[in-house]
Amino acid sequence: MLYSLSGKLIIKKPQFVVIEVNGFGFKIFISSRTLQKLPKLNNRIKLFCYAYHYQNGTELYGFLEEKEREIFELLNSISGVGPKAALKILDEMRPEPLLAAISCGKTELLIRATGVGVKKANRIILELADKIKKQKIEAHSAGASTELSRMSSGQAEIKQMESDFELEEILKSLGYKRNEIHKAISQLPPKAKTLQEKIKFALKILTQ
Repeated sequence: MLYSLSGKLIIKKPQFVVIEVNGFGFKIFISSRTLQKLPKLNNRIKLFCYAYHYQNGTELYGFLEEKEREIFELLNSISGVGPKAALKILDEMRPEPLLAAISCGKTELLIRATGVGVKKANRIILELADKIKKQKIEAHSAGASTELSRMSSGQAEIKQMESDFELEEILKSLGYKRNEIHKAISQLPPKAKTLQEKIKFALKILTQ
């Protein structure tokens, strides 16, 4: 089973990339967050991949981090979600706060993703919340230190995510595009704690 691909990045588009491996070009769908982190063309990259099989063929979805692939697989396993919506959710939220939002039943945060309504968000929470909590308990009981076990479901991640969303709305009202805002938020220094401080640093980044 295909799990990862390493090769030369030869095509980079808003929704997908093409990686050349031994003369073969693999088309891999990615999120805008992943796109922002990719190197320039002709550099070698490694993506953790998920192969989605459907009636007319197979699509590959790629992630720079293994934990993103794991969460994508969890989301895609839910009836009615599908790979496109799963990717949109990961595009909207980083893995740690996403798992926290699901564990804490934060429907209002999940529906921010394009194509995810209240019904779908509730289904995700219903099917995954207990599973995430169970995996965390089992991991801690076994003394494990996996990525999933380190993803806290505490309020700190939720508060951080809600703050970032509020910041995003403010920057959107100032005319900045979504991809620009996400990039600026990812570059905020740790010392930017309050919303006012985040706005100040984000605007500085955006006007450079």
